[in-house]
Amino acid sequence: MRDDFLAVQAGKKSRHAVMDRVQPSRWQYDYLTLSRLSRDIEALVRQVPDAAPGARALDLGADKSPYRDLLASRGYEVKTLDITRDGGADYAGTVEATGLPDASFDLVLCTQVLEHCMNPWAGVREIHRILAPGGHAIVSAPHVWFFHPHPTDHWRFTQEGMAHLCEEAGLVPLVLLAQGGSVLTLCQVLNFLAYGVLGRAGAPLYAALNVAASIGDRLAPNQLFCHNFACLTRRTESVR
Repeated sequence: MRDDFLAVQAGKKSRHAVMDRVQPSRWQYDYLTLSRLSRDIEALVRQVPDAAPGARALDLGADKSPYRDLLASRGYEVKTLDITRDGGADYAGTVEATGLPDASFDLVLCTQVLEHCMNPWAGVREIHRILAPGGHAIVSAPHVWFFHPHPTDHWRFTQEGMAHLCEEAGLVPLVLLAQGGSVLTLCQVLNFLAYGVLGRAGAPLYAALNVAASIGDRLAPNQLFCHNFACLTRRTESVR
């Protein structure tokens, strides 16, 4: 299955520019996911206290951080880490092994990356290690999503799973946000299926489903069946 996916994707360029992830178009098949995630990541970042002079933020698992402007507006010096530096990342490494010094960042973002880790428990422990005492981390991961090995794809998370993953690493969950409810998740799945057949030609259908999902999610909210979760956590003052 992984080989088939990679064969289909071979030679294709990324479907999105960096800013599409924070300002997606309603004509995109994944507008529902990207718009809700971007909104909630911004909300969580704004719940973190303003950065002290010299504070540093790391976007972990991104070469070109879509949240760079947001983080910089809060006073952070922003750095990025990806598996290589070919795309412009400041550091090369993995979530499980960043190679960065202990307690070297005041805020760490790890969005839509943990599902790709061989060992997400080790990954969140690594986030704890590179966070300064009292620092914050924001992690997000999918609950309902298609198989996407970039470069691998191993895990999906529930509400309790996300909270437990953070707690086990020594991070205290402060806020857990669900992206979308049952109606929105259903429409997002339908858009996935349609995109597989129609590609970009299906934009009018995606836009219609996106509007229907936004209305339906407000009228019949249900966070038991969400497509994604994002969690704001804090490292305790004492070194573990």
